[in-house]
Amino acid sequence: MGTLQGATSRAASGAAPVRALRGPSLPAVVAGVALALGVVVQLLPLVLFPTVLSQDGPAHVAGAWVLLHSGDDDATGALLREHYRSDLTPVPNMLATLLLVALLPLAGPDGAEALLVAGLVLGLVAALACVVRALDRRAWWLAAAALPLAGSHLVAYGFYNYVLGVVGALLVLAVALRRRDGWRLAGTAGLAALLVLTWSAHLLPWVFAAGSVLVLAGVRTVGAVRGGRPVPAAVRQHAVPVLLAAVPSAALTARYLATGEGPPAEGEVEPSPARLGALLTGLRPFVTGWGAERLPALLTVVVLAVLAAAALRRARPGGPGLGPERVALGLLLAGVTVVYWLTPDRLGEDFGFLAARLAWFPPLLLVLWAATRAPGPRVGAAATVFLVVAASAAALGRLPAQTAAAGEVGELLALADRIPPGSTVAVLQYDRSVVWPGTGAPDPLRHESSRLAVRAGGVDVGHYEAVHDYFQVRFDGPPYLRQRLDPDPEMHGLERIPPVVDLPAVRGDLDAVVVLGLDRAGDDVQRAEGTREVTAELRTHYARVATSPSGLAVLWRADPPSGHTAAGGSAATPQG
Repeated sequence: MGTLQGATSRAASGAAPVRALRGPSLPAVVAGVALALGVVVQLLPLVLFPTVLSQDGPAHVAGAWVLLHSGDDDATGALLREHYRSDLTPVPNMLATLLLVALLPLAGPDGAEALLVAGLVLGLVAALACVVRALDRRAWWLAAAALPLAGSHLVAYGFYNYVLGVVGALLVLAVALRRRDGWRLAGTAGLAALLVLTWSAHLLPWVFAAGSVLVLAGVRTVGAVRGGRPVPAAVRQHAVPVLLAAVPSAALTARYLATGEGPPAEGEVEPSPARLGALLTGLRPFVTGWGAERLPALLTVVVLAVLAAAALRRARPGGPGLGPERVALGLLLAGVTVVYWLTPDRLGEDFGFLAARLAWFPPLLLVLWAATRAPGPRVGAAATVFLVVAASAAALGRLPAQTAAAGEVGELLALADRIPPGSTVAVLQYDRSVVWPGTGAPDPLRHESSRLAVRAGGVDVGHYEAVHDYFQVRFDGPPYLRQRLDPDPEMHGLERIPPVVDLPAVRGDLDAVVVLGLDRAGDDVQRAEGTREVTAELRTHYARVATSPSGLAVLWRADPPSGHTAAGGSAATPQG
């Protein structure tokens, strides 16, 4: 009898190890494989095309490149010192620049940007996985909901700092959600560091992150008091550590706003049904406008809505106790949706795309809400497949337009070796990129002038970062060359179609001009008075020295060369 009982006992005790040694279930394997494939598809453009295709990305790379090379002892370094000044004062828009500075020596300008964007894709997926696992370890597959954001509207614009800020905000939430029983010193210090890191990337994700952890702390404090804990003890347990952790980044914010660089007190509140419609259909934040993305975006919204609605059911027996967390996430979801609806698109000259940026937070909070009552593994695997299919369909649908855009970018960059190092360069764009379908979509050609200048070892007169105080390199002045070239008081003339510029005002100081897309521009652009004035100035005071293979871009160099042109950079034989 004793032997039988021992055998039975050993069998029972051995059951757990046998189960522990079993591999993941089939639904988990399906979800994992689908998620991995989805990540690969999002990274495909970085492998297929020589450069990252985004609107502002080249300007960010140029800013980091200037920081690295302004001290060089050559013609390029001398020119950079003449035209730029650097300022590394902490501002909430510098993390991407610092990362690019670190990556440039390792991978060069194009490789550094590709590595940064790859990091953004992986970072979004990993950070969302951390948050959902903080709510329910079984809900890791919800990280697939980050894939539609990885190639979306703001990423195509090249808003790298903002995306880094969102990654930081998600990590802040992951840390806070795990502290259900209160905070210790190490956790408080880690939260403070993550908040500062998020702040260094972008102010809006920092506001979301700080506001979220404060709401969560408040809800937990109230819940602890209702559970019988004394008010002072509940406040010390949940609220005080969070307040202390927020102090460093809040102090940085106060200092930043005191400089006058913060949002001005302007901007009309215009509740718009169209804006809510864009959110409900996925137009914002998922659609770039570069392909057939509307249906995949709508599918993403439907899947997230179904998962969020399913999370309204009661908790499963033995499931995680998430009462305060559900209340906090519900309040945050309602709050950010209202803010998205009511916030104007722009607050002053320097704070734009507010609604587009805010549009990221409702879907992310829907995902977190769904994680509080995550469905079973089979439903989770199916949802993962749908999310991956939607994100991949959008990414693959953008490839034909991106291929055409990559060809245009290559046409422009083919002229780089015809520009002597140490030259000042202006690109006058007369027609949009083929992927630009209308207002509100990013144009990959718009700031490609910065990549051209980096390859040539010169200065991009149109470097848009260098006219804003919240970037780390700025044109040295005033007046500086861009101000003299661009008669618009807000310096928007150079970026208009057709450009509104005063070429005679920079005669002798502008070494090279690239005319981009003039031959394919409409008659109204070609016959515009400003276009005729530019053409006359180029024919009189510049020499046409090179044309890109298809004729899209034409390079003109100052004739005779200005004093800024490097030695040995005499005009080449005119072509075409």
